[in-house]
Amino acid sequence: MAAITYTSQPGISGPKFTCPRCKRVYPFPRQEEKPIRCECGWWYTNIGNFTVVEEFKPRIGGSDADAPQYD
Repeated sequence: MAAITYTSQPGISGPKFTCPRCKRVYPFPRQEEKPIRCECGWWYTNIGNFTVVEEFKPRIGGSDADAPQYD
């Protein structure tokens, strides 16, 4: 079953992106805009030509203490 997140934000219109891990649905990331941070800890960035790259950036307790913290 897909995860359900309750929010006061309006519904998604236009292309949608679904996290392959937790199945949450987000607006498709646009090129040159900030990446999508999924609740499961993965970040998705559109690098152009509808190519989305993923990167895991833990919010708390990352492996590198000197690494920047992400909001």
